[in-house]
Amino acid sequence: MHRLLLIIYLVSGCLSLHSQEKVEKQKTQYVNSTLILFDAFSRDTSLIKAWGFSSLIEYNGKLILFDAGSNADMFKQNVKHLGIDLKKIDFVIVSHAHYDHLNGIDYLLSINPTVKIYFPYDNFWGAPSIFNATGQDSLVKDSLPAELRYFDGKSDIFKVDQAGGRFLHANIEFVKDFKEILPGIRLLPTEAKYIGYFSKYPKSFTQGSFNEANEEVKLNNLPELSLSLETEKGEVLFVGCSHSGVENIIQQALQKTGNNVDLLIGGFHLIPFDRKTLNNICGMIKNDLNVTKVAPGHCTGHLAFKILRDLYKTNFIYAGLGEKIKF
Repeated sequence: MHRLLLIIYLVSGCLSLHSQEKVEKQKTQYVNSTLILFDAFSRDTSLIKAWGFSSLIEYNGKLILFDAGSNADMFKQNVKHLGIDLKKIDFVIVSHAHYDHLNGIDYLLSINPTVKIYFPYDNFWGAPSIFNATGQDSLVKDSLPAELRYFDGKSDIFKVDQAGGRFLHANIEFVKDFKEILPGIRLLPTEAKYIGYFSKYPKSFTQGSFNEANEEVKLNNLPELSLSLETEKGEVLFVGCSHSGVENIIQQALQKTGNNVDLLIGGFHLIPFDRKTLNNICGMIKNDLNVTKVAPGHCTGHLAFKILRDLYKTNFIYAGLGEKIKF
């Protein structure tokens, strides 16, 4: 009898412990989602539509702001209308330094001035740079007095540590290489070869074939950051404007994470392309790169919206301003 009671006690204790562990596990199972804070199309007439992109992401208990739109006042109004407390944001990712993804950061910093910001390694916006002041005659400095030589003549090639501008004293880290900042949260740096700080695409590039030798337009590379989040179904890949080519960013995500892309969300930057080129790009996204679902916004463009919706059917996720998407 005593042995039976002991067995019952041990079994009930194990069941109780298992139940407690299950409850504890459930407590840490977060509902991951993103809320679109800034874009030019919406079902919600109470929000302010404007050109640009911003997305608030909840992932494994962290609150992440990805981009901040083109207008700080409009960003502020949408944030307030949606009841978001910017003080609770854990960190920010700026996809690139174009105004339509950046300007809302000014309002964010007025509320949360010490928040960590991950920024592309962009010399134009404060990243350290190497400058070569040698010129065409490397020996001429020898004929100059020391006070007329850069850094007293020690070196003509030097590092420039920048400080100043609108984000002076902000907590910014410039990201040059692939980086996992927390488990499952990865930053993917790419560069836009044919866009830089210009809005013009060379004509032959928009037609799907670019021969740099035949083009007069020379554009500076534009550093860009994308965000890849690991889930049980694969990566959820956030892109700001995809100046690097959305297909190239997807390929980087596949290579760096080793996982499939379950959901692609953000601006795919397909406005410049004709229908034939878009059919090729969208077909590549679905059939060659095997992206399961798409949630296009911002600079993806009306024609690409149409093609992607027809191609993906129920796996086309509406991502207008004010929409909350779970993943």
